Amino acid sequence: MTAADLGTLPPLQALRHSACLPLSDFRLAMRRLTGAVTLVATHDGQTLAGLTATAVTSFSAEPARLLACVNLKGSTFRAIAESRRMSVNLLAYRHLDLAQQFGGAPTPQSQRFEPGRWGTLATGAPVLLDALAVFDCVVDEMMVAHSHAAMIGEIKAVLLSPRNEAPLLYSDGQYTTLADLGEPA
Repeated sequence: MTAADLGTLPPLQALRHSACLPLSDFRLAMRRLTGAVTLVATHDGQTLAGLTATAVTSFSAEPARLLACVNLKGSTFRAIAESRRMSVNLLAYRHLDLAQQFGGAPTPQSQRFEPGRWGTLATGAPVLLDALAVFDCVVDEMMVAHSHAAMIGEIKAVLLSPRNEAPLLYSDGQYTTLADLGEPA
């Protein structure tokens, strides 16, 4: 294929004013995007807050930064915006119950942190001590757009599990993991 095969581009202004993609189509397509399951957690000096997230990715290596998307309506967003610190905790498959507890189960924020082994690293944000990997961050930038904020976290410390465990994944509307970890190549 060449650029000529694609024809001319429609005007950008017309695209911006055209109808949005139906929400149902968006949700069906995004269900096919398999993602690692994390807990994003914070402490604003008074309250612990956290949520289950799959919208997390590396942002830059130098300086070390990651990006996490957080819903504006939740208490976790408010606590992160206030404290400007967060941890991103990469979950193993054995953390399934914890992911469900942080992911919308009707559990008060204060009780979400009762199970699990929690501690702190550099920023004071709560970290799950037995997670596959922990990223302890200071929020460098926040970009608010529509219903969510993209939080860019400058990573101040990491904690890596010495265990080789199956990661917790979310795909097609359900929690899953890899079929076979196998041996590293």
